[in-house]
Amino acid sequence: MRARTFAIAGAMASALTLLTSGFAAAQPAAEMPGDGLYLVGVDIQPGYYEASGAEDPNAACFWRRLWKVQTESDYNDPNFYIIASDFTRVRPVRAEIKASDVAFRSDNCGSWRMVPKPSTGSFG
Repeated sequence: MRARTFAIAGAMASALTLLTSGFAAAQPAAEMPGDGLYLVGVDIQPGYYEASGAEDPNAACFWRRLWKVQTESDYNDPNFYIIASDFTRVRPVRAEIKASDVAFRSDNCGSWRMVPKPSTGSFG
């Protein structure tokens, strides 16, 4: 009888742990609604993305792939944390976000959506 009591108590503890652990995390998105900082694997999925680009012809889209999100106590140069970036007026704008990236930052690029991997081969 004693072993059964421990088994029931263990099952109740497991159920309590599940109930108090909170909700399951949402899946990372395949779209970014606009300007901002997005964590890869948390906010967004890695992959190939396309944005409409800057609507004002006198402005440019600036995106960055980051290996670390800079905090106040970090090295003061924000360029230090950039893996790759582009400052462009070309439309549409395309970027590959890799699974090894920590974050992606976009300014003045419009909304982003995941697109299929571009073809790099020749046809013939």
